[in-house]
Amino acid sequence: MIHAFFSGNPSGSPPTLARLAWSRLAFGPRPEDLASLSSFNLMDFLDEQLSYEDIDDSACEAYVNGLSRVAPGGPPVPPLDASLSDLRAYITSAGANDAYLQRHLWTATYARALLSKRQLFEVMVDFWTNHLQTNFHHYTKYWEDYYVIRQHALGNFRELIGASAKSPSMLYFLSNAYSDGSNPNENYARELMELHTVGSYSYVPGPGYRTQPNYTEEDVHTAAQILSGWTTARIRGGNSEEFLFNATRSWPRHHWQEKKLWLGNDNYYRIPFGGIEQGERLLDILAEHPSTAYFISFKLCRRFISDWPDQFCPNAIAAGAQAFLNSHGDIRETVRAIILHPDFANSWGQKVKRPFEFMIAFMRGLGLSEMINFLPNDWSGLGARTFQRQIEVLGQVLFEFAAPTGLPDVGLAWWTTGQLFDRWTLANMIVNLFFGEQRHNNLPDSLLLNSLLGLPKTATEVVDRLIDLLIGRAVVPEHRTMWINYLGNGNPNATISNSAHARLRPLIGAIAASSYFQWR
Repeated sequence: MIHAFFSGNPSGSPPTLARLAWSRLAFGPRPEDLASLSSFNLMDFLDEQLSYEDIDDSACEAYVNGLSRVAPGGPPVPPLDASLSDLRAYITSAGANDAYLQRHLWTATYARALLSKRQLFEVMVDFWTNHLQTNFHHYTKYWEDYYVIRQHALGNFRELIGASAKSPSMLYFLSNAYSDGSNPNENYARELMELHTVGSYSYVPGPGYRTQPNYTEEDVHTAAQILSGWTTARIRGGNSEEFLFNATRSWPRHHWQEKKLWLGNDNYYRIPFGGIEQGERLLDILAEHPSTAYFISFKLCRRFISDWPDQFCPNAIAAGAQAFLNSHGDIRETVRAIILHPDFANSWGQKVKRPFEFMIAFMRGLGLSEMINFLPNDWSGLGARTFQRQIEVLGQVLFEFAAPTGLPDVGLAWWTTGQLFDRWTLANMIVNLFFGEQRHNNLPDSLLLNSLLGLPKTATEVVDRLIDLLIGRAVVPEHRTMWINYLGNGNPNATISNSAHARLRPLIGAIAASSYFQWR
């Protein structure tokens, strides 16, 4: 019933531009979105999603704010917009645990992806969370999500990396909080250039593309000196995790002398004697660097168009980079230029769903309006921790990845037979949790599933409805016939009276695990 996971090219017909956009610029359409697909206009959809502040998302925010924050032990988890002082008070109280913070943020992130009408905004939050990777090695990751990533996800790039550079989560993750001018820690300075801005090698088209270094080891050391003294109040003996520039002579002190950086410029960038302004000037230089524009556009094209954008869509990269340069790092304008480039509309078969996208797209396709709360220690058969364990098996645990690169956004990282069967297991768990658990002697009838499928219907009609909800394009006729014959036990006109049908739930899981549903 499940054919090969991937064959190199998607089986069946390509989707409409509407379905492609909903799959790439969002986490997939919900049933109530399908009626508008026939009148879809990409520019209108994109403009609406980019102007996310104008979208009423109060229902989603009410749901997220209403999620239980009761932890398995100790005090309740603080709200998502908690201040650093509130988080410090929580984490130092008896029974508190940063794992509870992670599980609540995980729940809220999944819930927003599932329910938010600001879908592109949530996609961009996920993008920048990986681009500016930190994790729950320190509890301030919880603060960073709200005050850094969400504040700037569709804003200005310079403001985004400025906020990230002063985030206590980043300062601790890459050890800059402990960087002293006489012996600077180079971790953050190196990743700021290699992963966050210019890239190791030039991304500007021309003879030096991906071969000419963007910086030297001396540049790394100099940048580390520039950023020395960028720390937190707690490191200087205080109780707060707030950013602090240490202007004193005490450790970890700043290196005040004038600096020069090559960064691919034979005339050098020169930064005069100074304090925190040296770091601000470094961020200005990196944000305006041409290679930064092309590197950020490259990564956005990888997110929205192709795993291999330099081969598939170099002109889209150039369009995005030019928009970035012209707008001085306006993220909206950069995204707009990329999505409206013809390469986006012609990019079917270039992206696959990662586990996070798989789970959310499946739940949205089924019209589910409730998210699993991962906070409780519920190890029952379909309990929160059982779902957490299955997601861990799939390999995309939010806010936990150890490497500063962020989670990979290429199909080869998620393209295995084992991944297919683990996704199948997760899909079956979701179906059983929300539509009633099917056991050998128990075939529950779900009013929610009956309504979703419009039961009673024939086996053929049910399969076509599921294809429309979850796949949104024509499948190979033999595969459609196979699903119909399975559900109808060989009779395509068999009546599926209600959701207590023994083969209905397994069929939904099988469609979710088919190769059709893995493509994005």
